[in-house]
Amino acid sequence: MQRKYIFNTFLQAFCCVWVALLVISTLFPVYPVLGTTVLITLSNILSSSLTAPLLGPLWGMISGAVFGTIVAFMPGSSIGPYTLLCPTIAALLSGLVLFNRWKAAAIVFLLEMGIWFAHPFAWYAAMPIITWQYWLVLIFIVVSPLRKWISRSIVSRNPKTLPFALWCLAWIARIGDVATGNNIGVWVMSWGVPEMYQWWVPMTVYYAIADSLNCLAGALIGTTVLLALKKANIRVLAIDFLEARTEHES
Repeated sequence: MQRKYIFNTFLQAFCCVWVALLVISTLFPVYPVLGTTVLITLSNILSSSLTAPLLGPLWGMISGAVFGTIVAFMPGSSIGPYTLLCPTIAALLSGLVLFNRWKAAAIVFLLEMGIWFAHPFAWYAAMPIITWQYWLVLIFIVVSPLRKWISRSIVSRNPKTLPFALWCLAWIARIGDVATGNNIGVWVMSWGVPEMYQWWVPMTVYYAIADSLNCLAGALIGTTVLLALKKANIRVLAIDFLEARTEHES
């Protein structure tokens, strides 16, 4: 089953189509990153909620890398060529959690956290506050009953629990993106200085609301798309491989 997933021709082709759709969706702004010219676009919402269910960890990561490489050279990119790392890590993390590769996901995210806390600015004044989002991701990854519920709800596409499970998965992807961008910001872009403090802790509530609504929008869109594909009996997505594997194991 794993081999079929890796070498599936449809997923390879769909990866290209998905990247094209994400690039087009960058033309639709959703909300601003306060104090900058950067905009969060529709692509952030779509990629965080749907990349892992549609493509899984491997092809999702590849799509994230290609998409990130393209948007790095589009207007509005704030971290240049490093942009490719953000959607790549986001797709990898959410895909690993969905496929129950939780140990690998934990290692990746703990490395992200380790890189962040290794910087002196992470401990400046009230800066530890901003990592509350990270700890929620870690809970989703390491708490087995919760992680399995997320995966089971998405794979079975239970309409009662699917929106909530997709919100959790979207949160993992979104904060994976954020954590990567934060690390690049302080270590590469010189954003980890006291003069930049006003753009960090004072914005915590704003980003808590914005990221939550980002994931909510992704969950609602994702629920509609996944249920529609199930109703149409289209069984070529990454979660269909998971469903078949679950049925085989049971």
